Amino acid sequence: MEVTVSSGDMAAILLAGGVAANDRYSKLYPLIPKEKTGAAVLQVKLNRYKCGGLIIGILTHHRVSDGQSFSSFLAKWAMHVRADHNDGDFAAPPPFLDRAATAVPRSPPMPVFDHRSVEFNAGDDGHGSRSYAAIPTEKIKNLTVSFTAQFVAAVKLKARVGGGAAARCSTFQCLLAHVWKKVTAARGLSPGDFTQVKVAVNCTRRAELPVPADFLGNMVLWAFPRLRVGELLTSSYGRVVTAIRDAVARVDAEVLCPDLEVDSWLGFQFHQTDFGTGPPCAFLAPDIPVDGLMVFVPSGTARGGVDLFIGLVEGHIKEFHKICYVLD
Repeated sequence: MEVTVSSGDMAAILLAGGVAANDRYSKLYPLIPKEKTGAAVLQVKLNRYKCGGLIIGILTHHRVSDGQSFSSFLAKWAMHVRADHNDGDFAAPPPFLDRAATAVPRSPPMPVFDHRSVEFNAGDDGHGSRSYAAIPTEKIKNLTVSFTAQFVAAVKLKARVGGGAAARCSTFQCLLAHVWKKVTAARGLSPGDFTQVKVAVNCTRRAELPVPADFLGNMVLWAFPRLRVGELLTSSYGRVVTAIRDAVARVDAEVLCPDLEVDSWLGFQFHQTDFGTGPPCAFLAPDIPVDGLMVFVPSGTARGGVDLFIGLVEGHIKEFHKICYVLD
């Protein structure tokens, strides 16, 4: 689908990214067909502005690809467009599509991971899935928090020194530890409650037979770092990073259990999506209708910085804004 936007300024839309009502970006995406034709695999809408700008709205099904493989798809699409504009030949290797290679069943079956008690049973001890009161979507607001390169460096330094210091600390792990602390504090939870984050883990290199880099599919599994609220808020950054890293390390070929909560787009190839006019000036996550769902994205304006897209209940946003840049 392609449309020419007759009104509105693209720069103003990008400037307002993530801080307005949940339907701000809805018109930038393709319309979902009302007729029952099944789930759409991929829908693309080109929004062209009079200034010459272009916003590409994309809807894709996660059963087709995860974020890592889809970002590779976008980069190759852009390479094809540039080659066509320059009357050049471009031959990209076809994507690796052998799904059977990613899920070879054990023979005979050998259950190893206790999926039932961890993921399905809601126990009084805080283990397993838990039910919460449904939050009306109109009470969940989307916001964007921008962390500069200097702030990211400060968080990493804090995680590497002091009690429970983490010798290794990725940008994602450190920022997740920071945001986990701040969101939990903003929610005002009881110190004895458990809090957990469901962390998306790229398993292309964790499978027993590593998946090729050009695999087009979904190889995201989930880790579940979990701490009591009081422990999380009083622990050092290094201790929280270690809890996150240890949970991720337990995700290997023995554990296959997809779920949802926090995504990191920091390693995706979005900066290579150049259709001939330069790399994108911004990459925006869709509206987030889930309280506490987070997406980390490389900053489009501050070199080395990171943007956080997050959905929060309206009543928690003011307190989160007050403490989100505080390192304590």
